[in-house]
Amino acid sequence: MSSERAVPGRQLGVSVEFVIPSGWHIYGQPIPDNYVATSMQFDSETVTEQSLDFPKATPVEFKSLGETLPVYSGTMRAFGRVLIKSGLKPGDYRLKGTLRLQQCNDQICKLPQKIAFEVPITIDPMVAGTK
Repeated sequence: MSSERAVPGRQLGVSVEFVIPSGWHIYGQPIPDNYVATSMQFDSETVTEQSLDFPKATPVEFKSLGETLPVYSGTMRAFGRVLIKSGLKPGDYRLKGTLRLQQCNDQICKLPQKIAFEVPITIDPMVAGTK
């Protein structure tokens, strides 16, 4: 997050770093329906809008599958923004969300995962004269 503090109705920058173990990969877009592309979604409890831009995935030919698929390996970073929900009362909150991904190597693909996450944030009161 670009800040650990926010006011209701304001945007915050988001940066997510993925460190993928050597020999493994996760999928990007576009991907056939039988695979799970990496995505992240914040809950609407504290966030009203979000955008997250992933870098272009690298096309890799998987000869055993007869397919070329977009993958991420090594370290990659996604950037975006979240809009903090208007009307939140001042206090400590957790921006909750879900990360979806599927890890694979050259021999196996693990089952798709949904990983819950929480980011602590303090909501400050609106100051007169700000929007």
